[in-house]
Amino acid sequence: MKFKIGISGDLINSNGLPCFGEKSLQQVYDRDDVEIEWMDPAIKQLSKEMTSRYDAILLNLPKANKECVEGKDCKLKIISRFGVGYDSVDIKAMKEKNIIVTNTPNAVRRPVAVAALTFVFALSGKLFIKDDLVRSGQWNDRTNHMGFGLTNKTLGIVGCGSIGTELIKLSTNFFEKIISYDPFVSKKEMINKGAEKVDFFDLAKQSDFVVVLCNLNENTKDLIDKSFFKNMKPTSFFINMSRGPVVKENDLILALEKNIIQGAGLDVMNQEPINQDNKLLSLKNTILTPHALCWTDECFSEIANEAISSILNFIDNKPIENKVN
Repeated sequence: MKFKIGISGDLINSNGLPCFGEKSLQQVYDRDDVEIEWMDPAIKQLSKEMTSRYDAILLNLPKANKECVEGKDCKLKIISRFGVGYDSVDIKAMKEKNIIVTNTPNAVRRPVAVAALTFVFALSGKLFIKDDLVRSGQWNDRTNHMGFGLTNKTLGIVGCGSIGTELIKLSTNFFEKIISYDPFVSKKEMINKGAEKVDFFDLAKQSDFVVVLCNLNENTKDLIDKSFFKNMKPTSFFINMSRGPVVKENDLILALEKNIIQGAGLDVMNQEPINQDNKLLSLKNTILTPHALCWTDECFSEIANEAISSILNFIDNKPIENKVN
């Protein structure tokens, strides 16, 4: 009997093709002992039927909770998350059922770091404001919208894991100083990465740009709230590349409305897709992207390669990198 892999249907584009390209699947097509099946793109939550159907699931947006693996005929052995975050998977429940969960931190390291810098450059250069000046016939109003140079500015990073480390590497030549808050990284380690380790509120006080890159878990939910924003400079910018619930969204909205901070770049929101009545949509000092700023052909191809390799390594009884449980 062939090993059956279910792939999230939300990874199919409007042309009916894998959004990460066909090349990444070739390593599966070349095998006689494996078959793949595309799952319904409308699925929001894995079911018992799905976990009894597939030996492995390449999982994008659907959630995997405890209930979906409680069936007596569950044969699921590995969930390979398409991306670095795994807050949509009940890690404890999977571990209890001996189901391996993996992610793809190597593939997203550089793309997410580049996306964070994209926000930095767009906000500091007032890119979208200046774009609007041209389109609205206000060309000569450009002298009233001067951007901000970075050579005397401080970059603050919340969460100095692999992506944070990559951001430090890419940002060194742009900023005067880079600081970071991460309780799991020692002062010496932080120095070796190229940043100065600081306390949580010291980062808020010192930074001209705050970039959030930490994982979402019970310790980081609502980590960034009004007390953090009140400690930020009124000229500073806030960028979230992590997960929406790391930030108390209403506190952020208030900080933007009251000009407690100057602006924000958000690739993630508390609810995705964002509600059309969300106040963030009406704020002119924000740049919003649909949890996709790092999405490029290169990024998705590498994510797919890494995610599929984890499944094939399981089949071949080879070491599996990037286990999260």
